[in-house]
Amino acid sequence: MKDEKWFHWERQATILPIMMCMEAWILPMDEKYGRPWPTSTLIFNGEIVSWYNLWGELLDYGQYLIGSLLQEGKMGELGNEIASQASRLDKLFSRFNSLSLEDATNDELLSYYSELHNAYTDWFVIGGLVEPVGYAGERMARELLPRLPEKEREEAFSLLTTTTRESFSRRESIELLKIAGAKSEGMDVSAMLSEHAEKYHWLHNNYFSTETLGADFFKSQLENVLSDFPDPKAQIGKMEEDSASIKEGKRVLLGRLGLDGQGRALVELLDIFAWYQDFRKEYIMRMLHYLDLIMGEIGKRKGLTLEDVKCLLPEEIPSLFISPPDHALIEERKKRFLFHFDSQTGESLHGIGEWSLDMEEELLGSSTHKEDIVELRGLIANKGHAKGRARVTMSAQDAKAIREGEILVTSMTTPDFVVAIKRAGAIVTNEGGILSHAAVISREFGIPCIVGTRMATRVFKTGDLLEIDCELGVVRRVPE
Repeated sequence: MKDEKWFHWERQATILPIMMCMEAWILPMDEKYGRPWPTSTLIFNGEIVSWYNLWGELLDYGQYLIGSLLQEGKMGELGNEIASQASRLDKLFSRFNSLSLEDATNDELLSYYSELHNAYTDWFVIGGLVEPVGYAGERMARELLPRLPEKEREEAFSLLTTTTRESFSRRESIELLKIAGAKSEGMDVSAMLSEHAEKYHWLHNNYFSTETLGADFFKSQLENVLSDFPDPKAQIGKMEEDSASIKEGKRVLLGRLGLDGQGRALVELLDIFAWYQDFRKEYIMRMLHYLDLIMGEIGKRKGLTLEDVKCLLPEEIPSLFISPPDHALIEERKKRFLFHFDSQTGESLHGIGEWSLDMEEELLGSSTHKEDIVELRGLIANKGHAKGRARVTMSAQDAKAIREGEILVTSMTTPDFVVAIKRAGAIVTNEGGILSHAAVISREFGIPCIVGTRMATRVFKTGDLLEIDCELGVVRRVPE
């Protein structure tokens, strides 16, 4: 398995929510866009899932989608559909907040699951555009820069692919800064913190676990904000100035490039997707909250833990109310589970144990890795320079233990990593491009970031002393 051949996404996750995503990317995506997601292999080893696609197929699919989305009127339709789905989900979440799952009949509980399942898969059909459009779009965006001097192109590329829209991470930060401002003026902010917790209780949710954050958590965060920014209003002003600067810088750059209508449309499309990457995750994290509540209640009724239930496939949930669960199968899936989808035939297969090991070898080949590698190159997502100890993890929960100034090394970041990112001296990822979550967030928080190293989590170990050079796009282990 050669790293340059494969797109490889790796994360701490359970089977059920990831398979809902895959479910959306097969038949529904095919029906909507004329082609399903490319051939994929998913391998669950304990708590970690590894997702593989051939780079060539992923980029080809991205170019196909971009060609469709750049047709007249399509971007407007896309924006309207995203807004419509978000509105539908907001209403669903509001209704679910008033439900008493404990008092629901089995049929009612299954109907809640069905509603959420359908909403989740519908959301992920458009959500499936993010990675292929992002990666293919980045390559196309580089072709817009030949008019600039070579030394300016990297910085121009970064600006060209930076969104001018606001992420939920930034929005939450600004709202907390406003509460900090009120507290610094002597106001009682207890009600404001409770409202903030109700709005953002899902911030730490991910594909592996969920956590309901309360007012006490945000109270501790508020103290950190006041410590870091004694003048919250000034910090808000700086963040707003930074946003205005990006918009103005992008406007000037577009003028210098002299792009035609198609070129400007591509830049606008990438702006949308750099924002949508984060917006997609916001609703996923919120959906995961309700999914765990419903799965937890189903588990209680069937003598299963939440972890047990999330080792099932989406279509297996209703069968729990028809026949006893297969405990042996669940235990085997906790250890190892492989799923493969062939986009050419439309067929999929899955299994456990020795079969999954044999299929991995057949589908992916063998993996090689040199222990003596000390330096990796990647894409510069945000400029800067940093030196610090590595914190290597696939788990957002474990990443919370990161110390101030440590280098976060992971496969790809997701919004539940934001707490760790705020303390990190730099970010290094295996995967991701200029439109990835790590790239977007690193720019918002001004953190040096290199993405797309392919193997950082396999080369470096927690505690290694690393130097991050975001002028050259290099991560290197340095002597003590």
